[in-house]
Amino acid sequence: MCIRDRELRTRSAIFSVLNAAESERMILATENGSVDLYYDNVAKLNTTSTGVQVNGNANAAIFSSATASGATTLDFATYAHFHLILTGNLTLSNPSTEVPGSSGLIFLKQDGSGSRTLSLGTDFEKAGGGGFTLSTAAGATDVIPYYVVSAGRILLGSIQRAMA
Repeated sequence: MCIRDRELRTRSAIFSVLNAAESERMILATENGSVDLYYDNVAKLNTTSTGVQVNGNANAAIFSSATASGATTLDFATYAHFHLILTGNLTLSNPSTEVPGSSGLIFLKQDGSGSRTLSLGTDFEKAGGGGFTLSTAAGATDVIPYYVVSAGRILLGSIQRAMA
C-alpha cells in the first residue's frame, strides 16, 4: 500500500471492505471481475461485463426488440423500459419477474404493415378493465406507462397514441 498525491493505492487480486466487527461485507472488488457494493451484507450494486446490475428497485435498462409478435413475456427484473416493434399481433403474457415499486414505459411500434393488435395477460390492469386499441398506421408508436404494485399486479396508465 502506498499513499501518493492524496491517493490511497493497494494491490490485490481481491479487495474487500468489512464493517468494524468483520461480520458484514461492505465492498468486494475482484480482479478482472465485478465490483460489488453491499447494504446490510446484501449485494445491491454489481458491475458486470455488460454494465451495472442493481439488485433492488433502481433500474433504467431498455429492452429493444426488432420483432415482437405472439406471446411475449417482459423481464421486469432486468429492464425498466421496453421498445417492441410489432411484426404481428402481440400478447403480453404474465411475467414472473416483477419488482414491486418499479415503473417504466412500454413502447409499441407498428411495423411497415401496421394494424397489429395488443392483448394483455391477467396480471396487467388498466382503469376500466379491458385492453388497449393501438394506433394502426404503419410506423406509429404508442406508449404505455406502468407501475408494478406486487407480483401478479402491474398497473397500466393511459396509452399515448401515435407519438410523432
